[in-house]
Amino acid sequence: MKPLLNVHFWRDEDLPGLEVAEVRESAHVFPNHSHDHYAIAVMDKGASFCAGNGRDGTCVTSGQVALINPGQVHAGMPAYDGCISYRMLYVDPVWMRRVARDLCGRDGAAPEFPHWVAPDPALHAMLHRLCLLVANGAEGLEKDSAMVGAFSRMLAVWGNVRGAAVSRKGHEHRAVRLVKEYLRARLAEKVSLDELAAHAGLSRFYLLRVFKGETGLSPHAFHTQMRIDCAKGLLLSGASISDAALDAGFSDQSHFTNAFRRFVGATPGQYLAS
Repeated sequence: MKPLLNVHFWRDEDLPGLEVAEVRESAHVFPNHSHDHYAIAVMDKGASFCAGNGRDGTCVTSGQVALINPGQVHAGMPAYDGCISYRMLYVDPVWMRRVARDLCGRDGAAPEFPHWVAPDPALHAMLHRLCLLVANGAEGLEKDSAMVGAFSRMLAVWGNVRGAAVSRKGHEHRAVRLVKEYLRARLAEKVSLDELAAHAGLSRFYLLRVFKGETGLSPHAFHTQMRIDCAKGLLLSGASISDAALDAGFSDQSHFTNAFRRFVGATPGQYLAS
C-alpha cells in the first residue's frame, strides 16, 4: 500500500463542526472503513473508485462531490493508473442536523444522502471555495456564511431536505435593516452569522437568502464594503494606511490592501496619490 502523501489538515476554531483536508497527487488505497461523521469529498483531479458495503462501486470524478453518511462503509482508490487530488470535509452530524433545521424550519432526524455522487458543478465550486477560506484563515463571518450556503444547497438538492415556506412575511426589510445597523456599529469587531441571525430573528439560512436578495451582497461583503468606506474617509482625513486599516477593522495591512484593491480597484497608496 502506497502512503498518503501531500496531505494537509485544517481545524478552524470559527467552525468547530468542520475539519478540512487537502490531498494532492495521491495514489493511496483506503480499505473498507466508516466514520462517525459525514465525509464529503470534493474531487479536483482524476477519479476515485468508491466501493461500498452492499453497493455497487461508483466513481467520483473531477468536478464532482462524493457524499458519505455517518456509519456508511466505503473504500477508496484511484480509478485509473495515476494519482488523484481532492479535498475532504469532515462534518459533525449535530452541525449538519442544525443546518437541516435552519433549512426546513423544523427539527428532525439527521439528514441522509441517498446517492454516493453529486455531479453538481455549483456545489463543487461552493465547497471548493469554503475549503480555500478555511485554509487561508478568512474572517469568521465569511467562512460561516460560505459553509451554511454550501451545505444548504447540498441538503436541499442531494439530501431531500426541503426548504420551509417563507416565514415572518413582511419582516424581511426590518431584519435586513437591523443587520445593516448591527454591522455598521461593529466595523472593528468580529461578527458571527449566529449573532446576525439572532439579532434579526431569522434562521441563518433565511437571513443569508433575504439579505442577499435585498442588498445583492452577503453580510460579510456588505461589512467589508462599510469598512472600506470608513477607511477611505480616514485616509482622506490624514490617517496613515496602517492606522486606517486598524481603525476600520482589518486584521492587518496586507488584508486591508487586498480588500481595498478588490473593492476600489486601486491600492490605498494609489487612492491617496490620485
